[in-house]
Amino acid sequence: MGRIGRIALSAHGKRRLLDALALGADLAGIPDLAALRAEAVACGGAGAGLDPRVAFALDHLDAASLTELAHSIGLSAPRLRGLVRAQLGVPLARLRRWDRLRQAVVALPDGSVADAAARADFADQAHLTRTARELVGRTPSSLLI
Repeated sequence: MGRIGRIALSAHGKRRLLDALALGADLAGIPDLAALRAEAVACGGAGAGLDPRVAFALDHLDAASLTELAHSIGLSAPRLRGLVRAQLGVPLARLRRWDRLRQAVVALPDGSVADAAARADFADQAHLTRTARELVGRTPSSLLI
């Protein structure tokens, strides 16, 4: 496993992580979770490597449910959540929310905010808007590129 605990980052390291999240000064980008994962490994060291079950979960964040995702790799949902948190330091639910927000932002140019919310499996437009404000501090329509 990689380092555990806080890692002091240089200004350059912080900028690389923010760029991977597409959170520049204007916060208008779409988070790239694969790039974030690569940058996190680069900053924290590769260690013993990422558990293949965690890597699979990261590649399938859009699975219908956490239970289905966990069972597809032979784990219970609580065990998968714990494994992801132990390896990445981020809750799996938060990563899934980021992925759904990314899907919604990608769908925005093709229709309304309500359509994008439906495509990304949000309950409604208000749910998408609350999630966007919580994760990036902006409304979904302001994230259009």
